[in-house]
Amino acid sequence: MTLRSLSPALAALLLPGALHAAPVFLENVSESGGWYDCNKKTKWTWGTKPHPTNPLNPPVSARPNEWLYLPYDQNICWAAAASNVLQWWQDTRSDLKSATPNGKSATYDVMPQVAQLAIYQTISTNWTNSGGSVEQAYNWWINGGMLDTTAYPSLSTTTASGGYWKELGLTVPQSSSGGAVDNPLFSAYSFWDGDTRSGVYQKLTNSINNNWGTTLTVGEEGRGHAITMWGYDTDEDDNLVIYLTDSDDYAVGMFRQKVVVNDYTDENGLSHCDIYLTSMDGENDVYSYNYEEAGLTGIRLGEIQSFTAPLGDLRIPEPGAGILFLGGSFLALSRRRRAGR
Repeated sequence: MTLRSLSPALAALLLPGALHAAPVFLENVSESGGWYDCNKKTKWTWGTKPHPTNPLNPPVSARPNEWLYLPYDQNICWAAAASNVLQWWQDTRSDLKSATPNGKSATYDVMPQVAQLAIYQTISTNWTNSGGSVEQAYNWWINGGMLDTTAYPSLSTTTASGGYWKELGLTVPQSSSGGAVDNPLFSAYSFWDGDTRSGVYQKLTNSINNNWGTTLTVGEEGRGHAITMWGYDTDEDDNLVIYLTDSDDYAVGMFRQKVVVNDYTDENGLSHCDIYLTSMDGENDVYSYNYEEAGLTGIRLGEIQSFTAPLGDLRIPEPGAGILFLGGSFLALSRRRRAGR
């Protein structure tokens, strides 16, 4: 067992820079469950196993046969991040129809390393393996069809109908200007040089406080990859710390990142705001881009997307305090660090 597989809040008790406030999570999410971490089949190192009929022959891949029948998915991180949010949201809906894909995928038990969801496999088999956006996935799942790709860019396309929740009437209006439009299903915000540390922190925490399923766009320059955010906390220096899952990190589990904001005005009077995610002190790096100007290793944050569809009426009780206490006692006896990727 590693810290990666344990409660982040409990793990924090053992690590430098321990958090000083109780984490805030989305509805039904806690350190121990309620979140999802759907991974791509192409982002797992499967390793090898002995030849099944002749141990003298070279080893064969440890990938299960089911792996071969799933579509290649190396470019659809947006689908994985959106699937995490959609499954979390469907967990609250007592009006879920039996025909709506839900829960674990059919291959989950033979491929637990990637923890794929039925929602994700529905999207991955109906959309092409190309870059896309969580907004397109949300709209297809809820309303059906594709949105205008000028307003919501997507190289991935589909001809499948989707529309598993049309009856909710969460329609996204057509854009007359080619830009994104206000709608009841989702919202998005692109961080820019006019932002400030407090403003960035407010955007991130407000999405969680409003119980909006939250995804982030990250990358070496703040774009190109989608991940899922589940909650937040602050460290002893009042830095925001966020709880995440990532389809490409070669692990199943929630992890945390410190949000470092470098907002300043240069000698020409121009404002700048660079936002980085970096691992907590004492924890192995999840992201490995080196930013000499900030003196850290991590990844840049460029955008936040919020899934604003109303939650249903189903709630999951919080784990008992006794369980958390026992977990903390166990951790205190076994000082371990979070596993690497």
